[in-house]
Amino acid sequence: MKMKKNILLYGVGTLKNKGVEAIIKSTIKQIDSCFNIYMASHDYDYNKNYYNEEIKKHIKHYRKSNDLTEEEKEEEKKYQQMPFDYHNFESLYQRQVIKQIEQSDICISVGGDNYCYPHCTWLYTLDEKSRQMGKRTVLWGASLFEKIDDEELIADLDNFDVLVIRETLSYKAVSKYISKDKIILAPDPAFSLEKKKVKLSSFYNNSDILALNVSPLTIESDEQYQEIINFIKYILDNTKYKILLLPHVTTDDCNDLDILTKIKKEYSLEDRVYLAEGNYNCSELKYIISKCSILVAARTHASIAAYSQCIPTLVIGYSVKSKGIAKDLFGDYEKYVIPKAELKDGKLIEKFKYIDDNKTEIRKLLEKIMPDIIKESSTLFSKVMEKLNIMEQKTICNRHNCIGCGVCFKKCPHNAITMKEDENGFVYPEINLDLCTHCDICRKSCPINKENIISDYFGNVCYAVKNKDVIERLASTSGGVFSSLAHYILKNNGSIYGAYLDSNYHLEHIRIIEDKELEKIRGSKYIQSDITSVFTNIKDDLSNKKMVLFCGTPCQVGAIKSYLGKEYNNLLTVSVVCHGVMNETILKKYLEELKIVYNVDKLEEFKFRTKEHGKWTVSSVKYNLDGLNVIKSFTDDDLMNLYLNDLVLRKSCYNCQYKGKNNQADLIIGDFWGAEVTLKDFFDQNGVSSVIVNSRKGEEFLNEISFKEIMDVRDANFDDIVKYNPALVSSVSYKVERNSILKDLQVNSFHLISSNYNKQKEIVNLKQDNQIKILKINDLINENTELVNKLNSITLSRRFKIINKSADLVNTVLRRK
Repeated sequence: MKMKKNILLYGVGTLKNKGVEAIIKSTIKQIDSCFNIYMASHDYDYNKNYYNEEIKKHIKHYRKSNDLTEEEKEEEKKYQQMPFDYHNFESLYQRQVIKQIEQSDICISVGGDNYCYPHCTWLYTLDEKSRQMGKRTVLWGASLFEKIDDEELIADLDNFDVLVIRETLSYKAVSKYISKDKIILAPDPAFSLEKKKVKLSSFYNNSDILALNVSPLTIESDEQYQEIINFIKYILDNTKYKILLLPHVTTDDCNDLDILTKIKKEYSLEDRVYLAEGNYNCSELKYIISKCSILVAARTHASIAAYSQCIPTLVIGYSVKSKGIAKDLFGDYEKYVIPKAELKDGKLIEKFKYIDDNKTEIRKLLEKIMPDIIKESSTLFSKVMEKLNIMEQKTICNRHNCIGCGVCFKKCPHNAITMKEDENGFVYPEINLDLCTHCDICRKSCPINKENIISDYFGNVCYAVKNKDVIERLASTSGGVFSSLAHYILKNNGSIYGAYLDSNYHLEHIRIIEDKELEKIRGSKYIQSDITSVFTNIKDDLSNKKMVLFCGTPCQVGAIKSYLGKEYNNLLTVSVVCHGVMNETILKKYLEELKIVYNVDKLEEFKFRTKEHGKWTVSSVKYNLDGLNVIKSFTDDDLMNLYLNDLVLRKSCYNCQYKGKNNQADLIIGDFWGAEVTLKDFFDQNGVSSVIVNSRKGEEFLNEISFKEIMDVRDANFDDIVKYNPALVSSVSYKVERNSILKDLQVNSFHLISSNYNKQKEIVNLKQDNQIKILKINDLINENTELVNKLNSITLSRRFKIINKSADLVNTVLRRK
């Protein structure tokens, strides 16, 4: 018997909200029986009593401090004493949900408008946890905003494998930042909700009924309330409609009945006004709505229940969803939605008149389009599963961790894989399923899918190193150690593989067999190098017993070892200390902009790092434009400003799998930043390298080449290296602005984006400085509270008052004299 998979529905509000219930009920119906369904609810105590035949287990979404175990309370205290990070607290309070995420195969974020309300930190944490655990994640039937400028929201949306957006206004806003391949634009699942017959009073018999649904979200002032009263008066005085006051949400904090009951009291003697007070579920409410001729509704799912039954509807809108849904149905929303801000001056009556005058045509239009909409709504889950299944077949490793190395591309025996740039210029593998035989060689050879080899050597033996050839050191990025290692390999008929930036500014690894070619691969390059062209050459050299030195980023070393599949004694791997990588598309756009800025046709030279200004410690770029040499420090250069602020890096760089002891290289080399502090007598502005021995092979190689004789070497402390070069052991932090900045780079200049970011950063820093000052003042006040209290008690004492009066009397006498 096939094992059932687990699906978690999370972000579920209270089922007292019949819109939430309509989504849940229609969603559950679509989910295949081969899944166990788990549901995490914010109103656990109420929701746990419903749909227990379909839902295997109900889970409490949010625990309060009182719900925590003693051990968890201690954890909470620890977080309170640390710099604030909402992920810590949310992970603690939602631990039960996170445990279920771990046990689930697919995690579906339900509650289409969760993002429309403030304080989404609980949602961000769960979405991030789902991604980190490698779960398939789906945003289900969502509406957001007409315009999105919240960087944290954009970063969160990018966590999902599939986003189901229910109307075009939100779709346009989301697709500006998120790949359209991940988005499904489809009607709300509740369009397919089936109605359930319920016994009704005689009020519903043989009459035209206008159903009126209003809520506290739309009636926030006396003026808006009066607009509703005037509307009811108009209906009673000028039409034959009966008025059904129809609640759709009865939660404690936002209950439609509160306002509708108040309205009913004003018309307690009016037989044509009736309040539906029964405890109806969403299907029963849909049946009640089916008895009506027209609906005026504030609640989205009351309107969806009406639309799906071809009932002309006017929506009192309070968010993008009402406008978006109406626009998709009718082509525009102006005539079908009245924003709550416009509930004044008789505008509700005016809008209603249009619906009433055109109800026959509206009904005919809905009758024409609704069968297809309901069908599409009822097959949403199968569409999502189809998309996820294709993704599964096309996915080689977790996309967020994919390093774009191309091992899968080179290993595929059927040429079914190509390396393609995404919308931001980063390369990823893509499988042609028509050619794929599902042999799984790609996944088995992927370095990310393999367990990391932990180095026992890491950090034990470290050196500060300078190349004795000062000219060669000046031509290098730091201390010139790589050149010294390479000379030995080449002298012994070996081959070197390193990154070469050609005249077209394409960066790829090449094979070097002569000293004179070393210049090509010297120096730092901060974009991702293509290593696919050297895989077979490296393997051939190794098989022919040649000594091979490969130098690249830590992940590229991991890729080479994964491609080879076994250890070779004649392979020496050297990794640079890596901050992260940009891509070639970004570099080329930047270089084209330089030509425009300097009004030249030709860029003759570009270097990511130069020492021509005489200071190794001041990292600077260099470019030559038609003979004009320009040298700029990283902080003044637009490209490097974005790079160093971690805004244009490959996604895998924010969660690098090869940091610290996971680095598989034999030797790790980089700048010895901080040498002017930790090794003052060894420091040199021509450059100092750090060398970390990371394997027995690396140690033996240094001994073999008489390392300490051919180079200027000092023993070094590992902690001193890490202190000034944390990229050695930890990934850079993901910046929520990354997605929007990469998107902006497609249309705006580096200079504009870099300048704007710097300004925003200054504002944030100023705010933080002010907050720190306020905290210090508060601390000072708190520290001196005891002293202030003592002074107050003294000044208020009878003795002090007598002394004070005596002093005043003496002063008066002295002044008279």
